[in-house]
Amino acid sequence: MATCAMRTGWLASAGTSKYSSICPKILQSALVHPNALNSTTILTQKRSLFVLPIGIDVGILGVTAYFITRLKKADPINVEQIFGPDPWSKESELHPEKVVKCIAHRGASLDAPENTMQAFKYCVARDCNFVELDVRSSRDGHLVLLHDEGLGRLTGTEINNVHVMDWDEIKNVDIGANHPNRHQFKEVHLCLLDDALKYLLANDVRVIIDVKGEDKEVVQGIVKAFSEQPNLHQRAVVTSFNPFVLYRIRHKNPKIVGAMSYRPYCFSAQDYDAATGPSNLRFGGSAVVQGALRLADWVHARAWRLCARWCGVSAVLLHKDIVHPREVQYWRARGVRCAGWSVNRPLEKLYWRGVLRAPYLASTLLGEPEMTNVESKSEPLKRSSKPLLNSNCI
Repeated sequence: MATCAMRTGWLASAGTSKYSSICPKILQSALVHPNALNSTTILTQKRSLFVLPIGIDVGILGVTAYFITRLKKADPINVEQIFGPDPWSKESELHPEKVVKCIAHRGASLDAPENTMQAFKYCVARDCNFVELDVRSSRDGHLVLLHDEGLGRLTGTEINNVHVMDWDEIKNVDIGANHPNRHQFKEVHLCLLDDALKYLLANDVRVIIDVKGEDKEVVQGIVKAFSEQPNLHQRAVVTSFNPFVLYRIRHKNPKIVGAMSYRPYCFSAQDYDAATGPSNLRFGGSAVVQGALRLADWVHARAWRLCARWCGVSAVLLHKDIVHPREVQYWRARGVRCAGWSVNRPLEKLYWRGVLRAPYLASTLLGEPEMTNVESKSEPLKRSSKPLLNSNCI
């Protein structure tokens, strides 16, 4: 409420000192202050304010911040150089040999010890020119190729977190000790990202770098790798389950081709498949914690697409059991490539090649369909799958 005081000479008491430098229209009904010694006229006017309901103003600010901070996608030319032509495009029909079909998951981890130089050499020897690998950092800042936090699953040792250990302490550990084909791969050691990239680029192999760590060392290390080897922009993709990690990397270098990884129940469970659902719960003994994690899963399932677009991704890597023609079409309509993991059965691979017509990450190169057989078998699938995709476009 604004108040305007007008008088020829007045002395008001201490309790009547409210006034405004802006004098509104004078009202006809004025109040005379009873404590004023002289004739004093106090004029008042009500002032209306427009206030948004609680929550709407915060929502508007949030939406505005989302669009202001959203990153742009990488150069489409770089995306095509990495993933090849869109499998549904005319160019893919003219040049089917350029279409990416199989990506070696962790360097074909079922065939050779995962994320090792031996695994990458195995892929090169079998003409697989696209691999996926996992990266996290050691205590002294080295970028180590490793999927888990520790080495227990691979070695049977009690090393639970390599991030609290220096590279010299873990570089000589035999991580092929528990592999099914360990008799073929003896004394297999951890590999550094720089060494792997030099070998893969020298052999014209494209790479998906899956960032597992969330610390600043791994973020800075990825950005540094691209700055030191600029041709990585046309040969490598950076992906993460954590949108904030991916955003930090692409914010520092927007030219990096980014991808978002997703699977259901990633907060509450370590494993998932369509037959059994989530399994190997992270905190199975605490009902309260498990309930909170399930709530986080519910929010994540509804927000990850927005997060992916916020990071300006050019591809999404999804658990194979949640991918269907509508999901592929959803991302294709937005100019984003869609790939699934891990697709290991021969029939599944034929389905991805012929019906979904999307690349897949495979943990084994065995049972990989021959190109000539796939082309002859997938023609009828192409004709039958197109109407399905168009009729379910969202």
